[in-house]
Amino acid sequence: MTDRTADDRAATGEFTSRVPLVIAAHGTRNADGVETCRSLVRRISSKLPGVPVELGFVELVEPPISQAVSAAIAAGRDQRYDLEAVAAARAEGASVPPDAVVVPLMINTGGHVQRDIPEAIDEGRGDARVLYSSPLQPDPRLRAALGRRLREAMETGPRWEAKDTAAVLVGRGALDPEANAAHYQLTRLFWEENELKRVQPSFIQVTPPSLPEALSLLFSEGATQIVVVGNFLFPGRLHEWTNDQVRAWNEARPDVEVRVAEVIGDCDELADVVVDRYRSPLGEEGVGEGAPVYMSGLRLAGRDVLVVGAGHVAERRVVRLLDAGAKVHVVAPNAGIQLGRLARRGQVEYRKKAFEPSDLDGMWFVQALTNDPEVNATVAAEAEERRIFCVRGDAGRKGSAFTPATQQSGGMTVSVVGDRTPRRSAKLRDELLRALQG
Repeated sequence: MTDRTADDRAATGEFTSRVPLVIAAHGTRNADGVETCRSLVRRISSKLPGVPVELGFVELVEPPISQAVSAAIAAGRDQRYDLEAVAAARAEGASVPPDAVVVPLMINTGGHVQRDIPEAIDEGRGDARVLYSSPLQPDPRLRAALGRRLREAMETGPRWEAKDTAAVLVGRGALDPEANAAHYQLTRLFWEENELKRVQPSFIQVTPPSLPEALSLLFSEGATQIVVVGNFLFPGRLHEWTNDQVRAWNEARPDVEVRVAEVIGDCDELADVVVDRYRSPLGEEGVGEGAPVYMSGLRLAGRDVLVVGAGHVAERRVVRLLDAGAKVHVVAPNAGIQLGRLARRGQVEYRKKAFEPSDLDGMWFVQALTNDPEVNATVAAEAEERRIFCVRGDAGRKGSAFTPATQQSGGMTVSVVGDRTPRRSAKLRDELLRALQG
C-alpha cells in the first residue's frame, strides 16, 4: 500500500465499484401489484448496469426491507477492494462511498417513510453505513406519468376534450399534514399542466375530502364527464377501493360518465425518478449522508473555552458560547470591534497574539476559526493530543467536533448538524422553527 491519503484512494475508486441500491416498497396482497413492482425493479436495474439492486417490502410481501438491506450490503462488500482500507479511510474522514443507498418507493412522506423504513434499515445494516434518500414527489416526471394515464382514459371510448373534462386526483391520505398538503399542491399543478376544466383533490383513506365527496362537488358544478386519477404506483387495494367507490357513486347518478385511469405502474418516468433518488445522495456532497457524529449537547457553563481567531465567524461563535455560560478565551493577533467591546467589558479574555500550544491549558473545548488553514490545522492537532474536542471553521471533517445551525423558539433549541453543507443545515433548521411556531 502506498502512502497516498485516504481521500486520494477514495477518489480513484479503489474502495468500491458500485454502491448497492435497496428499493423499499410498501407491499400488497394483489398479485398483479407485486409483479408490476418487480417489473419496475427490473427496469431500474437495467438503467444501473453493475449496481446490485435489492427489493424489500414494509409488509405483506417477502423479503422485508431489513433483509434486503443486509443482502445489498453483502453484495456490495463482495466488490470492495480492501475492507481494511475502507475502515481506515473513514477513520481519516475521507469521502468513502457508503455500503448502500435505500430509496423509499413511496410517493410522499408519511409513517412508513418517517418511521418504518428507517427502523428496518437500522435492523438490517449492522455496522454498515447506509444512506436513506427521499420519497418520489415532487417530480415533474411523475406528473407526466399521471398525465399520460389521464389521456389514456380520455381516449378510451369516445374521445374527450380536456376543456370539457373534470378530474378527481386521488391520494392515499395520511396522518402527516405535510403529505396531505403536498397532494393539494400536486392537484393544482396537474390541473394547469393538463388544461382540464376542473380538478378536485381527494383521499382514499384517513382524511377528507373522500372520493365520493369530490365527485359530488364536481357534479354540483355541472360536470358530466369525469376522470378519476389515482396517484398510486401499483395495482392493489387502493386502486380497488377507487373503482368500488366510483361504481357505487355512479349508480346513483347514471347521467354522469366517470372513467377511472390506470395507476402509474411500471414505466420509464417512475424508473428514472428512482434512479435519480439513488444518485442524489451519492453525487452531491453531503446530501443524504448526515453528519458522521454522535449527537450530544455540551454543558459549558463556567467552563473554559478557547476561540482561536477573531473574524466575523469567531464573533458569532463567541456570542453563542457566552449564551451557553462558557468562560471564553480568544487568541488572535487582531480583534474586531465587537470582540474588542466584549473584552473591554470583561465578558471574554482576549490575548492579542499568535496561537501557542500552551493556550490550550485548562480548556474543555476549542474552536479554530482563523483564516489560515495551517494555523487551524495546528490548533486541531494540538487539541487532539490533549483530548480536547476541536471545531475547525475551514474544514469541518478535519476537526473532532461540528458546530450545528442553531436557533431557539418557544422554549426549544433547534440544532441541525450537516456534513459540509451549512446552507442546507440552516435551511432545515429554519423549516423546523416554522413548524414549531405554526
